[in-house]
Amino acid sequence: MNRILPLIFVIVFIFSCSQPNSNDRKVDFFVDPKFISTGNSLAQFYLFNQVRNDSLFLYNSFNHSLDLVDLKSDSVVNRIKFELNGPNAVNDISSFYFHNRDSIFLSEENFSVALVNSKGELKNRYTDFLSSFPTEEKEKLYSNSPSLGFASQMLYDPSQKEILLYFMPFNQAEQKRIFAAYSLESGKSKSLPIHLPDQYLDKKLDLSKLFLTSGTVDKSGFTYLFSGSPFVFRYDFHTKKVASFEANPPWEKVKADDIPFGSMSSEQKQDFMKENPFYYKIYFDPYRNLYYRLSSPPRPNATEPDFHYVNYNTICVTVLDKELQVLDHLFLPKENVYNVGFSFVTSEGLWISYNGGNQDDENWIKGDLIKFDNVTN
Repeated sequence: MNRILPLIFVIVFIFSCSQPNSNDRKVDFFVDPKFISTGNSLAQFYLFNQVRNDSLFLYNSFNHSLDLVDLKSDSVVNRIKFELNGPNAVNDISSFYFHNRDSIFLSEENFSVALVNSKGELKNRYTDFLSSFPTEEKEKLYSNSPSLGFASQMLYDPSQKEILLYFMPFNQAEQKRIFAAYSLESGKSKSLPIHLPDQYLDKKLDLSKLFLTSGTVDKSGFTYLFSGSPFVFRYDFHTKKVASFEANPPWEKVKADDIPFGSMSSEQKQDFMKENPFYYKIYFDPYRNLYYRLSSPPRPNATEPDFHYVNYNTICVTVLDKELQVLDHLFLPKENVYNVGFSFVTSEGLWISYNGGNQDDENWIKGDLIKFDNVTN
């Protein structure tokens, strides 16, 4: 599709969330439609994704397969089928991590991880997570069962051969650690010195839906955020320390409510989310050494009955440098269009899927590619 340059420059200027003088902008961006062919598959059955070297891996729940999309041709080029029965069976996949063709980790809902190869052959299955903690390590963590899927992602540290486990505190107000690492080599787990943000402490939080989080793993660390906090955090695999970086967006809360205590009704969640910004996703861009945070401003006049308003709101991309310092805040020009839950980074830029209301052809996954230019570090 052709890019209409004059119109794009006008749109970028109007929806810029930096200073009115466009000469002050540190990051220019362009928005182009980019559609992915599903090969006559049903696009709504694609769950979870991972990108590596411009290859997009998608779990296809309908075909029980891992589909490989070439992002240069925007089409499915390979499919790894998984078995439902027999010695290679894997079931109820809730997240995955593609390490290489011989090591594909599949998180199963019975709290196990299946290790398969590109032929779908089962190489190993890890099932001892709950019993893998020494007593002193388990006591440092919240008492709820850990999760293998962190915001629909499986997190793996290839340098240490460790799977990261996430512990949600729910109504436990004390300060405890929320992450642990399970070693594939030793079969033992250890807690990591990662906690909730300070403003979450001493609160009884409804984390089941309201405070979804996001993280991204690179060679030296794990960068993550929480949906109710403007801070971006980074855990260094080598120093074992956490650093926090304040990345305040260009807006204020409608009113300064505290984070809600305990369980909430749908109406209370709707009111809270209308009155506060929401931070959805954090991505590392290895091609440009940048981070992108996707967030939305408060919407005091919103009327949608569903409090999960990610599909209906304005999206702002905060661009951070490799030191996690804010370079710019960029409002995307389209409203009521995106589903940021299905998004990823390619060599071309940041791709974000359209929401269900804008997916009108089952043979395509439709979205926009945000291309960045004039990046000043």
